[in-house]
Amino acid sequence: MTRDITRIAICSLLAALALAIVACSSTPTATRQEVLISLTEHVVVPQYTKAAGEMNELSAALHALCANPSYESLTAAQEAWRDARAPWMRSQAMWFGPVMDRRSRSLVDWSPIEPQRIENALAERDGIDAEHVSEFMASTQRGLGAIEYILFADNAQTLQEFAQPDSIRCQYLTAIGDVAADELNGVLADWTGAGGETPYANVFNGTAKSSLLELTAVSEVVRKTIFLNRSMADMRLGKALGVDDTEADLSAIPGGAGNNAVADMRNQTLGMQVMYLGADTPEGDGLGVSALVRGISEESDARVRAAFEDALNAIDALEEPLHAKITENPAPALEAHRALKSLNVTLDTEVVSLLGISVGFADTDGDGG
Repeated sequence: MTRDITRIAICSLLAALALAIVACSSTPTATRQEVLISLTEHVVVPQYTKAAGEMNELSAALHALCANPSYESLTAAQEAWRDARAPWMRSQAMWFGPVMDRRSRSLVDWSPIEPQRIENALAERDGIDAEHVSEFMASTQRGLGAIEYILFADNAQTLQEFAQPDSIRCQYLTAIGDVAADELNGVLADWTGAGGETPYANVFNGTAKSSLLELTAVSEVVRKTIFLNRSMADMRLGKALGVDDTEADLSAIPGGAGNNAVADMRNQTLGMQVMYLGADTPEGDGLGVSALVRGISEESDARVRAAFEDALNAIDALEEPLHAKITENPAPALEAHRALKSLNVTLDTEVVSLLGISVGFADTDGDGG
């Protein structure tokens, strides 16, 4: 009897030791809440902070241009437009919560714009202010696309029009810049609680009294990435190239005289990548979706990371103006389309299945801009 008890005790001890060895040798896993807290602190809130700050700088540059029209102030405003557009495009992978509830895209960057409606509106009025822009003008007459339309027209003609007393184009330009800046400041305030409400960051990461379910929040992150990737691959490049036996339609790629389509795609992809990695570099301190995937399958995590790099490399091979370059030589764009589709397959199969997320038609219906 004593011998049997001793044998059982030894077996139990060995079993416990074996479990401890397995636990120590396996990849440490992060909890969903740890990932969500890290994403809000290291990625989402800093990204909206950057986007709001750059949009404020753009608004200031537009006012400076209209106060003193010159080639120097026009060039500065054009550079400020590119600087503001970059963090906004990166934030598209974070389009959940306030930015969606407020319908911010209709004020900040609707696509496509309608130039003729803009010209008609300018011809009909003696003055335009921010209130008129936000309350009475259509989404297709506002935001970064409309600013691009005004800023990147013929430089000499633009400056001549801006130099006119009470220039209606200057009034319009500064008004749409102010509206976009105010909207992004509002989005940031909602995330941080600066407006006096519970910070949406806490609602999203589960630290508020009334929070999203952890799986719901993680699913939102993954779905948004898959949705944005599909939009870029299928609704943008795919349509422009005429893949899948469809007629090529270059208008599927948004953008105007600023020739920023390639930079837009790169920033959109970087935004998706940073949500996956949890930081701006693979060696960053933050936790992203990668931490959850890696805890289940290091091989799958490695494939997703490689797919992001492949997509970024393919986008880097594209040239501006993209519309013209696709017509002249579609091969680089076809490669970028292939890389984005490959990334989407990896996300939509391995990541979705590993994390137990359901992505249906309703989750990805629409246009990512």
